[in-house]
Amino acid sequence: MDSSLVDQQQQQQQQQPKPDHLAQDRIDLMEKKIERRPTREELEDHNVLKKTNVAPALQAKEQELERSRLEDRLEHMLERRPTREELEDHNVLKKTNVAPALQAKELELERSLLEDKLEHMLERRPTADKLLEQHILTPEDC
Repeated sequence: MDSSLVDQQQQQQQQQPKPDHLAQDRIDLMEKKIERRPTREELEDHNVLKKTNVAPALQAKEQELERSRLEDRLEHMLERRPTREELEDHNVLKKTNVAPALQAKELELERSLLEDKLEHMLERRPTADKLLEQHILTPEDC
């Protein structure tokens, strides 16, 4: 029984890589990973790193300054933004007191009412013969 146990241990030791092989495998793996590592330019292109020519100690201040500039520009644009009344006067927005979710239905209803009114007026329109009788049209006009 002891001999079989010893045999098993020997087989396991032979199957396990030697510590030198493990270290070399790790080194090889790390070298492969370093070779595939993206360059600084690639990281900047993918916005992982910021593109900057400023010293690292000043990068935070540069970002703060850029954010402040952006906020100021946005605030200025919002101040110049036309009011709702101006947009309504220029027919950019419709003058309405209806909730935005219902505005499309309101427009559809207005159009439907206009169509109905036009259809009704066309039905009541006098014929060419009646206009001739009333001397509104001449035979040449027909």
